Amino acid sequence: MGLLDSRLLESAPVRTAAGVLLGVVAATLWYLQTNATPRIGKPIPWAGAGEWLAAETHVHSRFSDGRYTVDELVDASVGNGCDVLAITDHTDGGLKAATPEYHAAIAAAPARVPQLTLLTGIEWNVPPGKGQDHAVVLFPPGMDDAALLGEFKERFDDFDKAGENPELAVAAFAWLRTHATNAPEAPVMFLNHPGRRATDIAAVRTQLEWLSGIGRGVFAGMEGAPGHQNARPLGAYGRALQPEDRWDPAVAAPGAAWDQLLARGTDLSGALASSDFHGPKNGDYWPCEFSATWIYAPDRTPAGVLRALRAGTFVGVHGGIAERVQLRVAVPGLERAAIPGEAIRGGAGTEVSIELEADVPDVDWAGKPNRIDVVEIIRVTADAAEVIHTAPLDANGRLAVSHTVPRGGATFRARGRRIVEDGPDLLFYTNAIAVR
Repeated sequence: MGLLDSRLLESAPVRTAAGVLLGVVAATLWYLQTNATPRIGKPIPWAGAGEWLAAETHVHSRFSDGRYTVDELVDASVGNGCDVLAITDHTDGGLKAATPEYHAAIAAAPARVPQLTLLTGIEWNVPPGKGQDHAVVLFPPGMDDAALLGEFKERFDDFDKAGENPELAVAAFAWLRTHATNAPEAPVMFLNHPGRRATDIAAVRTQLEWLSGIGRGVFAGMEGAPGHQNARPLGAYGRALQPEDRWDPAVAAPGAAWDQLLARGTDLSGALASSDFHGPKNGDYWPCEFSATWIYAPDRTPAGVLRALRAGTFVGVHGGIAERVQLRVAVPGLERAAIPGEAIRGGAGTEVSIELEADVPDVDWAGKPNRIDVVEIIRVTADAAEVIHTAPLDANGRLAVSHTVPRGGATFRARGRRIVEDGPDLLFYTNAIAVR
């Protein structure tokens, strides 16, 4: 036996003891984690006491390339049942978004229609996309100021600037955070139609990772259901990725970019459904006519709506098939069930109760008899994303299922489906609840 062999033999008991010790430590930590009193790690203060609001977060007026005035958009939104409307015109240099006239038109509307919560927003050309990558930025009171919006447009819009300028996006987020210090809320940003010009799902995931990293406190997620829902091609998706049942395939499809990021612990929302309204001749439905984002907010104020959008307490719906959809996950020992936007700590390895409740109108968006054929519960783990339960809602619009959370934890989201024989199905999607 050589010297090296004898040393290995002599050290074997030590290494064996160390391995046993590490195993004991790991088992103890797992026991403590599994048996610790569960808690909600990111509690939503208005859970159980919020207000549901039908919202449209992405429309265009004559201040950019839309066909209608701000007042016409406001009136149409109210007529279609919107509680919330965001005006989000393009910030290309030659257009009139983020001008004093733009700000004045939006600021004047609430006095005429006080029942509508109106948000000032823009659709930003995100660097380094050169007008190919768009994000809606919604501003809180105190930042919906003509001078501030004009400065943001001049300094950070990428449409007319030379070079790649990724550092411009980093600077833009820093600027937004700095100017939010005196506002009741920070601005909220969503990446619009994320897969429309992407080469593949991996490219969407990379962009979302980057924006999430540099946009902390501002970047909240992506538009899961793009606008242009009456266009050909659907959603104006004419490149590599095509919508799946009207939703962006990088966002809504189980196992795609959204789920890959959720599996890594990146909290992003994808249940945003908008019209991207320019006009009916563009293949667009009017605000809240076909698409709606139902927001569960602490109140009806602009700041309250932004808080809810940042937190992820909303659901996207097509065709008016459902309203006020709430997903809940309950763990034994938890003071209450968690809702989307929240994360449960200490529930892994236990049996949880997953519940979904929805208001199902008698008629759909077109005034025809309505129904939801099936609801699917999607589970996301580090290994896979899959539908773990499929069932119809009961007569009260409810579904409940028990599920044992795997040792590594899981994230849950849901979708409801109305099957359409001769076209894409109509769906709603919730945001996610993590059990970690």
